[in-house]
Amino acid sequence: MNDLTKFNLLTASTPDSQSGVSGDSTLDLPSDFKKEISITPTNAASVQKRPLRPIPGGFKEYREWMTNFNAGLRGTPEYYVKYGGYFYLYPNLDASYDFEIEYYKHHAQSTATIEFGSSFTNALNFGTAYFTALFRNKTSYIKVWRPIYFEERQLMIMLNIPQPSIAGV
Repeated sequence: MNDLTKFNLLTASTPDSQSGVSGDSTLDLPSDFKKEISITPTNAASVQKRPLRPIPGGFKEYREWMTNFNAGLRGTPEYYVKYGGYFYLYPNLDASYDFEIEYYKHHAQSTATIEFGSSFTNALNFGTAYFTALFRNKTSYIKVWRPIYFEERQLMIMLNIPQPSIAGV
């Protein structure tokens, strides 16, 4: 299972919804957070705004903005930076907003709770057969399952192209 997780081929989690009120400057990271896809604010009138953009210089630049451009500045959030257990927003909220945070999540590393989409069934089955043969040193089975597994694995990578990351990671 770890073989495929590094490609972010897992389905994204159900979007996390959070609310913020006037003056707020942070959102909590979801507990199973791995990597952001998008953060989209909606105002009290149910008007969805443009997804937030990452601050190019990270948290250091965020601190500079807060110092140089008035830490009390409030408005419609346009930027964010992930730092520690939070998303820091810029500018601070001028009103109440709801945020939809779409992200890839850390998946359980248990065979009882595999969270791959159903399109991965063949890759998982072929991989299991291949690695079992490899572990048991069954040369004839390795020759059969290895090419099938790697072909299916490559197909899954091609068919499940990761969504562009707004984090640039």
